[in-house]
Amino acid sequence: MRNKAFISSMVLSVACVSSANATVVFNTIDPFTTPASATNTSGQVNSDLTGTLWNLRSIRTTTSSINRATTTMTIGSGSMVFGVTQVGLANSAANQKAYLDYGSNDQFPDFTSFTSLDFNFASTLNGTMKCIIRFADAAIDPVEKVIAGSSGLMSFTVQDFGGIDPLNIAAVGPLSIEFQRTGSNASGSLTITNLVANGASIPAPGALALLGVAGLGARRRRA
Repeated sequence: MRNKAFISSMVLSVACVSSANATVVFNTIDPFTTPASATNTSGQVNSDLTGTLWNLRSIRTTTSSINRATTTMTIGSGSMVFGVTQVGLANSAANQKAYLDYGSNDQFPDFTSFTSLDFNFASTLNGTMKCIIRFADAAIDPVEKVIAGSSGLMSFTVQDFGGIDPLNIAAVGPLSIEFQRTGSNASGSLTITNLVANGASIPAPGALALLGVAGLGARRRRA
């Protein structure tokens, strides 16, 4: 009975440790609770973040013609809103861009078990809307996808970046996310929420050690 109780307690401990250390990377990239705003500027507006994978954020938004459209970025209340207001003729399109750039003044996040980068979107923008993601220090090419439809989930997987090897590193430096609208300058907005990075579940070293102890206890009982 003692051995049985011992093994049960070890299994419970393993479950607790595995749950607490389920992934190497899994976290919010930006909860969008730190307010910031920018309007038609090539300069950057910087914010300090806490409780996220990166602790620095800079934003900027541009338009190819301020005579055709103005652009804004507004962050707060759990979302990022990229807004466009038409000021020129409807048949005279301008290109608009919004940038979310993340960095760190401390330690960069561990991406050895990275699986995907996800966000939810809602859009009233016409034309062609794209999202381009760059990991600046990961020696991989940017990945570009079209944001289609009025709402949904966008996911950039490790396979999109060429497989797991290019990201199999202990730390990833600055991350840049670009939203780009072409072919129109009509008014509308793109709203982004739930920007997160996901990682594959792997046993923590402590959990593996406890599994070994539990196995020894089982062998003692059989003996």
